[in-house]
Amino acid sequence: MKDFNNLIHVITDSINFKIDVSKISSRIWILGAGKASVAMAAELYDELPYPPHDGIIISPTDDYLDNIQIFRGSHPYPNEETIAASYELKNLAASIPEGDTVYFCISGGASSLLTIPPYGVEIEELVFTYKLLLKSGVSIHEMNVVRKHICEIKGGKLGSILSHVNLITLMSSDVPGNDPTIIGSGPTVGDPSTFLDAKIILEKFNLWARLPLSIQTHIQLGVEGDIPENPKPDSPVFKNHTTKIINSAESLAEKIAIKLKNEGFDTWIAPKAYNENVRSVSKEISSKAISVLSNNFPVNKPAALIFYGESTVKVTGTGKGGRNQELALACALSLEGQHDVTLISIGTDGIDGPTDAAGAIIDSYTTLKARKKKINPEDYLVNNDSYHFHEQMGTLIKTGATGNNLMDLQVLIVK
Repeated sequence: MKDFNNLIHVITDSINFKIDVSKISSRIWILGAGKASVAMAAELYDELPYPPHDGIIISPTDDYLDNIQIFRGSHPYPNEETIAASYELKNLAASIPEGDTVYFCISGGASSLLTIPPYGVEIEELVFTYKLLLKSGVSIHEMNVVRKHICEIKGGKLGSILSHVNLITLMSSDVPGNDPTIIGSGPTVGDPSTFLDAKIILEKFNLWARLPLSIQTHIQLGVEGDIPENPKPDSPVFKNHTTKIINSAESLAEKIAIKLKNEGFDTWIAPKAYNENVRSVSKEISSKAISVLSNNFPVNKPAALIFYGESTVKVTGTGKGGRNQELALACALSLEGQHDVTLISIGTDGIDGPTDAAGAIIDSYTTLKARKKKINPEDYLVNNDSYHFHEQMGTLIKTGATGNNLMDLQVLIVK
């Protein structure tokens, strides 16, 4: 793109939606959690026939909205502040009068930001489990099945608390497939998964034996029926509830494609979100670039290929980085020496892993330049230390929080 900031502007300006408010005749409340929840609520304000009566949103950043209490929570791991905020939201939800209308704004990040540990589980044990999941290569779908079963508000439990109101859940999707039961671990929608499903996932990735005893005990009690399963999709508690996905990675990709077409690129959008490990995704992107360079792909140069999804990384090294930085480094190695190829790989929330970067931008000369500086890119990739590689090469992208969260995004430019 002529100006990388144009891409960021498309991301930050993409929370736009219309809702039917013609039938609302009761008091309105706004609840929410997630990285984009405040921006979603602000957009909702413009659509409502009158201001909300009250509300609570849990966000990772400090914000302000009239009539809405904004509580700060922690991401990617919950903390005591997160739990206190989650109890506040839960208590307010329970106190809303019957028949009132509640909008619940949820986006990526809610799995951490909206958290109440089960009885007998300490926050430190929950955080330890979250860290195990995030470093194990578990997909977001599998991860959130587990998260729903070690929390007292996710997996439809908040929806059950709000069974007495007219609930409209507005979702900004950050998961492949846009499954409402997975987005933010589905606090307001029925949960089709079970405690046994959660245990099977943990055993599949050899995590069960590494869990704190309290987490093992809680899940095993659920498997044996001593703890009730989460409310199911056909439960009557969801009778007056509706769910709308108002934003997704697919819609963002379309907007970016329009922008790129206006800049003279022949564009192509991946037909679906990827959901594989980062090395597989990098190979797919790199092979597409080589196909375009070889005139074996149905786009003309200059070409712009757009990918989106949620990759996984199994961390075996001791370095620092995020999946977008690692993907960019892997692609830089695969595309080394190829002409006129540039790749931008970012988290649309502006945060890539436990770093201050959104991702990285590389071209086919990045690793060649590194070698001239006596920097071995392969060593950094093996050690999961992509951050320090990109830091030395000046290829980190730092945007700060974008106020949005629509999975990861890659734009491949081939000239």
